[in-house]
Amino acid sequence: MADIVDLCKAGIRKTHIMYKGNLSYEQINRYLYELLEKELIIQNLDDGVLTYRATEKGRSFLQYYNLMVSILDENVIDEASPISKLT
Repeated sequence: MADIVDLCKAGIRKTHIMYKGNLSYEQINRYLYELLEKELIIQNLDDGVLTYRATEKGRSFLQYYNLMVSILDENVIDEASPISKLT
């Protein structure tokens, strides 16, 4: 879902999200519905073309998500960490 919100930062059509995300029609509909319900993305009708764009809430979600991923990817174990006592 974070990848879809990231794709929507600049505005994107549903088919482009499907292809870039390697998602089926059913999957993209389910994810877009959830993201719209949570107000992480919005729909825009620009010149008769339906596009999806990340909201401010969606951009904030991405910042927190990326922070969480970077914390989980850290390979440094602090000496005072409870985990270091296990090794």
